Amino acid sequence: MEEYLRLDLLEYAWNTAVSISEKDQHSLRLILDEELVSPILSLDPNGYVIKLPVPISAKDGFRILHGLYFDDDEESYGSLWRLFKASLFHTSLHAAYSDFKTYAPWARNKNLTTATFCVTLIEDLRVTLKAFAKWRGTLRDIAYANYVSSLRVNSIGKVSSKPLVFATELLLETWGVNAGGNRSAEETTTISNLASKTRALVTQAIERERTEGMQPLFEAADATYDAISRLGMLDEIPCMPYADSRGTCSVFDNKILEQEEKDGSLLESAHRALGLDVDKDYQQSVNASAEAKEFYHEIELTEGNRSEIRARYEPIIASTNLDSVGFPKGDYGMFLRTRSSLSGALRSIRDQLRIYHNMLDETSGHESGHIDTQMAMQVLASGNIRNDVFQREEIVRKDEAWAILIDTSRSISYFAQEARGVAVCLAEVAKDLIPSQNQWGVFAFNKSLYVIKDFDEPYSMESRARIGGLTQKNSTLLPDAILSCHATLAAVPIENKIMMVVSDGYPVGYPEIEKSLALAIQKVSRSGIFLIGVGISNPEISEHFKVSCVLKNPYQLMKFFVKTYAELSSLF
Repeated sequence: MEEYLRLDLLEYAWNTAVSISEKDQHSLRLILDEELVSPILSLDPNGYVIKLPVPISAKDGFRILHGLYFDDDEESYGSLWRLFKASLFHTSLHAAYSDFKTYAPWARNKNLTTATFCVTLIEDLRVTLKAFAKWRGTLRDIAYANYVSSLRVNSIGKVSSKPLVFATELLLETWGVNAGGNRSAEETTTISNLASKTRALVTQAIERERTEGMQPLFEAADATYDAISRLGMLDEIPCMPYADSRGTCSVFDNKILEQEEKDGSLLESAHRALGLDVDKDYQQSVNASAEAKEFYHEIELTEGNRSEIRARYEPIIASTNLDSVGFPKGDYGMFLRTRSSLSGALRSIRDQLRIYHNMLDETSGHESGHIDTQMAMQVLASGNIRNDVFQREEIVRKDEAWAILIDTSRSISYFAQEARGVAVCLAEVAKDLIPSQNQWGVFAFNKSLYVIKDFDEPYSMESRARIGGLTQKNSTLLPDAILSCHATLAAVPIENKIMMVVSDGYPVGYPEIEKSLALAIQKVSRSGIFLIGVGISNPEISEHFKVSCVLKNPYQLMKFFVKTYAELSSLF
């Protein structure tokens, strides 16, 4: 079987976005979302949030990305990989160079949909042309994505809206991928001239950014807005499928590319529009490249691992009221942001645990303990006075398995930040504390069970991203989650087992659920698993768990955790 290098998709996407945007976790978040069709670029209070779709399996042996169907084979992954990278590069360039708020004065009192198209067209072009100087390597994939997008355009003649037809043809012309249509010579000239004017003004804005500022961009936006307005107003915003979505876009609806052009003229034009020469062998080399094969292998490996985990957990939750087994959408930037804010608490607990373990370390040369007989005989024979004939009795630290279960129901939405902070602290401490990664797992629940880190998974960037992506919704099926977590923890071949439950202690979801909670806790306790309850700003947790604490912030968790761990270690 052919060997593949491991391409971690999240790591690649995150490192690429950080490099291009020159931003860190404090001002950038990136989320890979299997449910998305097109990328989404948005803002949170700290900066840009990039959400990217990834290829997903469809029926009949197809893969889907950006709503486009591909055969599920390695050859098709050359194209899939390039389209994924185009989305990543495009959104990262916006994060690097765009500030859409600067267009607000220009857009005032204008039709919002039409104005948004104008700004999107100009700003997409600006950041792409600006990348030529520093990120030229990104442009080949963007040019290819423009070319593929042009092959998906519905027959313009079937579109009834004249403003939408005009805007779509202008978009294609600007990117050099307008194959032409049934328009008149006058219409062709108007669109070609406006596209040329737009490109010239955007280029001028880039070259004279320090002296002319936004003025050339406003001039280009005015020209585009006026041209469309003469035909009417847009009711949707045409945009390339690989680019960040601006809402419904019906003009790129074709799902399967019937046939790519034979002469390559449109592909060549797409490259020339970005100042590139076409490498005629590039497409063939990408299809067979190691990078595309790694991408193909990574997608299949990820899907296979998730399918195996679901297959193990679905029989477990079948006997409960939980709906499903899933994985939180990863948000690695939010994880890093949270961990950074708790660096003091994490450093404190690591220092305390280090002190605790140093106290347990074996030392020699004490005048107490068992006598080392052979050493004692040597001392007597030599007549020397020595005190290292005693051996301290070895402290055997037994292995432990930990399961951390975190409430992500709607009832703790108000304390979402605290809950995520507790999850980060516990996972980071478990990483340092437990020697083997398959001896601890982290799970979340509401009316479903979510796997953050399975016992068989490494504590990877993906696991960390799942913590960052925790959101609060739905009911609090606490007893069902405890029983499910108990079943998987019981299967770990370690004698000493601890389950830590982080919740507000208010089970909600079906009649007599509190009674079910009492029975679930009783069952887990009788099985020999040590239960610990951590209440998020609610003393109710102490009504259910014999060992518990109530926290208002993750810092309080640190003291409780060290104390509890020391007490448990002495018991084990």
